[in-house]
Amino acid sequence: MSSLTKMLSILDLFTVEAPSWSAERIAAEIGCSAPTSYRYVRELVQAGLLMRLGTGGYSLGPRIITLDYQLRTTDPYYAAAQPLMAALANQTGFDCVMTRLFDEEIIDTHRESGSDSLNLAYGRGRPRPLFLGAAPKVILATLPKSKLRRLYQNHEAELTKSPISANWETFWETLQKTRKAGFYLSKGELESDVGAVAVPFFGEGSHAVGALALVIPLRRIELMNYEKLLELLNATVEELGRKVRLAGH
Repeated sequence: MSSLTKMLSILDLFTVEAPSWSAERIAAEIGCSAPTSYRYVRELVQAGLLMRLGTGGYSLGPRIITLDYQLRTTDPYYAAAQPLMAALANQTGFDCVMTRLFDEEIIDTHRESGSDSLNLAYGRGRPRPLFLGAAPKVILATLPKSKLRRLYQNHEAELTKSPISANWETFWETLQKTRKAGFYLSKGELESDVGAVAVPFFGEGSHAVGALALVIPLRRIELMNYEKLLELLNATVEELGRKVRLAGH
């Protein structure tokens, strides 16, 4: 690991559960000397990626906020989807969530709330489990077999605990059924009191760049007209793709 990679790995230590770190704890965690840790931290503070707290510890810095603003401003899917998602949430009464795949991380990038005002555990920027819920499954189902095999191998210990992915063949066949269906309906997979119906959306290729989902309270999910919800979701992702193409992306 290069010194630059090790320095940047410090940012991964800061989580909701552990929002502040001392230079000494950082040194112990990443396996470097205290002087090296202080040098890394000083450089990250100068770059605005960390800031010093009055307690002597450090937290994520203001540059993170400006980078998030830049991402939201320049992401063509985020910009195009906001009004479409708001309209869909208003029409259905359900929360509409955009989810994206970045390498091996599934992250919600935007949410428009419906009339139920759900208190969801996940939101913009918080990585989600890679294999739980409707959105990850419809995205993964479109990936090439070689990439899915690598994902399976990298997460085999986690995946083999589930009946639908007890082995590679079952995992592959399950996702191919989802791909053929064009949607996935989850019930309590990610959070016990909600389900979701999701469809993928695409860029120029045949592999999904993300998914749109309607999040539905579990107490209401059996009463839903899924055909109508899918019709609305598919119309929304079709319009999303059209708007992105017109914007020249």
